[in-house]
Amino acid sequence: MNTVKYRNLVKEDYEPIKHLIGEAFGFNEFITDKKFLNSILNFYLHSCILGSSFSKVAEKDNKIIGVILGDSEKDKNRLKRFHNSFSLSYNTLKLFMTNKENREFLKSFIQVKKTYKELIQGKEDQFQGCIQLFIVSEESRGLGVGKSLTNYLFQYMTDEDVTSLYLYTDNNCNYGFYDKQNFKRIKEQTVHFEPKEEEFNVFLYRYDFSS
Repeated sequence: MNTVKYRNLVKEDYEPIKHLIGEAFGFNEFITDKKFLNSILNFYLHSCILGSSFSKVAEKDNKIIGVILGDSEKDKNRLKRFHNSFSLSYNTLKLFMTNKENREFLKSFIQVKKTYKELIQGKEDQFQGCIQLFIVSEESRGLGVGKSLTNYLFQYMTDEDVTSLYLYTDNNCNYGFYDKQNFKRIKEQTVHFEPKEEEFNVFLYRYDFSS
């Protein structure tokens, strides 16, 4: 069995990571319009990259099985390149030119983003870093990939003198991982997600390096 390799993000990783995002968040399941799905995934990935200063991907048998993107406030070296900014702008425009059915999803998507801001309101100054994106493919869980990816991120954050970081997740994701890794859930809010006609809980977690 081949070992898992860990390396920095490159442009060629974008497509497999988009697939991971679609699987992890259920987008692949309930967005039937493939062009709209691609625009949503592009928008999501490039917005994460634009907000990050650190990356690490996990690769096994030449397949991306995990990714973590994070940000340290004081690190001026950004991951972003011109193509990230261009892609975000281009896909934002495409999203808002979509049909009525897709606009319903877009409204819910924006509502989740709004909920993130509400959760962290008044707490922003408590953190010097964050996790923008963290996914391990379902079939690769149990191999220690998630733990290894967070260890790489934690080492980076320690080098950057980060004492506390935050992340958002929800009860559709593997949030139990954070509980086991000594993250603390500090706030949660219920969101009604119209496309699936269901409610889910969005969580704000923190990790303190001094603990």
